[in-house]
Amino acid sequence: MYYDCIIIGGGASALMLAARLDVRNMPGGGLIIEKTGKCGTKLLMSGGGRCNITHGGSIKDFVSCYGNSGPRLRKCLYRHSNMGLASWLEENGISLADEKGNPVYSWDLEDAGRVFPSSHKASDILNLFLEKAESNGWEIRKDTEVHSIHRRDDGWEIRVSPAAEITSRNVIVASGGITFPETGSDGSVFRILEDLEVSVTPPRSALAPVYPEDYPYEELSGITLEDVTVTVFQPGESRADSTAGRQTKDSGQQTASPAPGGHGKMAARMTGDLLFTHRGFSGPVILNISRYAEPGGTLSVSYGKAIENLPKRMQKVLESRSKGPSVDIRTSVLAGLLISDDFIISSVDDNGMVTAGGISLDEIDTSTMQLKRFPGLYAIGEAIDADGITGGYNLQMCWSTASAVADTLIHKQV
Repeated sequence: MYYDCIIIGGGASALMLAARLDVRNMPGGGLIIEKTGKCGTKLLMSGGGRCNITHGGSIKDFVSCYGNSGPRLRKCLYRHSNMGLASWLEENGISLADEKGNPVYSWDLEDAGRVFPSSHKASDILNLFLEKAESNGWEIRKDTEVHSIHRRDDGWEIRVSPAAEITSRNVIVASGGITFPETGSDGSVFRILEDLEVSVTPPRSALAPVYPEDYPYEELSGITLEDVTVTVFQPGESRADSTAGRQTKDSGQQTASPAPGGHGKMAARMTGDLLFTHRGFSGPVILNISRYAEPGGTLSVSYGKAIENLPKRMQKVLESRSKGPSVDIRTSVLAGLLISDDFIISSVDDNGMVTAGGISLDEIDTSTMQLKRFPGLYAIGEAIDADGITGGYNLQMCWSTASAVADTLIHKQV
């Protein structure tokens, strides 16, 4: 069976592409291959079920929110911006709001912060994408797993189960990453691409809680502290060997900086809200910095407050940890914990909100999202080696990369 376009995956970026690309006039039409019985399951989970679809502010400020990958996505983001996404949603009947429910408009995103559908229901976004995909002529085949991808002279051959071979001129990999594998995002397509000798950066969990060794704050579970500075150090080399780094405007990330002591080189530093859980640390600052956290490395927390301004239960834990053999509180130790409460990282939660790693950006022409060495093969969304901080940046990346492919394939038909 032949199609002009096949999308592997039925998640956010896949549905965004199908919503933007009309295949009714293409001789072979278009097919979405979804591994599970439902499309968009992870999209329904986004923003706690409210779907934080994008973020306010200038699109120029988004670049720094994707770490080292941001500059390489600049053209794609600029051409298909947050304003463009918001405008498209409005044109298709979705009104928008900020986190508090205040109306947000595409022409006035400057101070919007996190942007949601005004209903605060992710299902409204999913239903729109599905409706647009259907009206654009896309066929959706669920409960279908891709087993292999082979290059042909005239395009691509995909073998799927139940046993079938499908051919297509254009194949778009929108299979997600490795987190929440029950949604179909299990990393299996990465192994298939490696068989084609496509370079894949090893995927890992990101936007995830971090679990330290000897965690002392179980009884503080549920407590949030504002404006906490967290630094992650790499394992294996002296902090004294670090070189000075530059802090980015939005994420607070630093890639290297001198610091005394026996930890490794600094990987990142960020400031934001921290949440104590029964197993470790979470909250926005931890989720954002988690992509830099490696087992065996060090996570250092600076609370930025005098002890009397911390929650009473936390004061008691810190005072207990500061006691010497004579059971007296050592003020110098207590002061040190407030400034630099250091922990060896045991692990990062496997089920982060997104995946770091994926198809190397070295392989991709990021103006079209086509793989440079493989004409007709594209990659979008979480499948590529790029991920953003919390706040709608990852769904915006899905939209921007999907729209780049849509424009490319529309141009091919002209």
